[in-house]
Amino acid sequence: MSKKIFLILIVFVISAWSFSKQTQLAISFHIEPTVETLNENSIFKRYTLDSLDAPSVHSATAVSLPNGNLLAMWYGGSREGHQDVQLYSAVFDTIKQIWSKPRAILGREVATEQLDRYIKKIGNPILMRHPSGALVLVYVSVSMAGWATSHINMAVSYDNGTSWHSSKRITSTPFFNISTLVKNDGVIYSDGSIGIAAYQELLGEFSEIIRVNLEGEVLDKYRISDGNYTIQPTIVVSSENNATVYLRDTSHHTEKVHSVETLDAGLTWSAYEPLNIDNPNSAVFAFLDEKNRHWLVLNDHTRDTEYSRNNLVLMVRGERGQWDRVFDFENTQKTELEDSRFSYPWVEVDSNANFHLFYTWNRQFIKHIQFNQTWLESLL
Repeated sequence: MSKKIFLILIVFVISAWSFSKQTQLAISFHIEPTVETLNENSIFKRYTLDSLDAPSVHSATAVSLPNGNLLAMWYGGSREGHQDVQLYSAVFDTIKQIWSKPRAILGREVATEQLDRYIKKIGNPILMRHPSGALVLVYVSVSMAGWATSHINMAVSYDNGTSWHSSKRITSTPFFNISTLVKNDGVIYSDGSIGIAAYQELLGEFSEIIRVNLEGEVLDKYRISDGNYTIQPTIVVSSENNATVYLRDTSHHTEKVHSVETLDAGLTWSAYEPLNIDNPNSAVFAFLDEKNRHWLVLNDHTRDTEYSRNNLVLMVRGERGQWDRVFDFENTQKTELEDSRFSYPWVEVDSNANFHLFYTWNRQFIKHIQFNQTWLESLL
């Protein structure tokens, strides 16, 4: 190896190390005030979102609006990864209890123009509300090959999703900047920065938080899990410094939901451990109720199951730390749709403290279930 090439490699390694090891200042999570709605009647309602002309839809996300309504978003097209896939959005009127007609927000052509680079396909969106009132959209795009070579982009809306400012590519690593994806909700820090819950799928499968400002500039990033089999982190924040992350298991041996914890707002994390909850390499979503209980929505089969995503269940963490299965949102033994697929859950809490579950139904529709704390209490 020549001296010149050796020096170039040294510069490359030092630059990459310095980017990932930026000075870590003390940070804390932003905590929204809790709205309590005790002694209410139980609420449990089901809805189906219009898929328009898209024969295949997937990966719903949602955010609460200041007027109490909900904004949902998902992607749809001929099939996952096709060039005609677009991001769609719709608004749920919580007073009238109806969904607006969906509208296309973003496709690969617009993304190509905004990002000033060729975009082959787009995928998973996530929505977050910033304390300033802005809505933040992060979505996945690919310029070459498959999802493992993807990158993430960010757009901001200052009119509750009516319009979106031009997308900006998130540069989370100084070299190549590929293999970054998102699926679940992120976190907001007390300084107004945004923690994007991301994961990698190229050289190993692991999860991380990418901390950015509202302009999409990367401030830091923190590795959540090591190893090769833990992706799609879903975060439950319990205090300014404490949070638990639950992880999808992509292995062929453990096949369990994993969890990790932080005591310093995500700067460092405990070693990830498998829970006694089966996971067939499918997404999970965790949320916190008014009593600070942890809940999980997921498929709780293993890969050995013939149709591993043909159910969608609700589990709660008990006082002794055990996980109890308390409800089936979907159960094919009752519907006789054995080969169905129910996947990619997302739970949003509105301004009235109602919970809203979204998930993909057979890649044909986005399903929406609304429930409240009283209904959750009835399951215990």
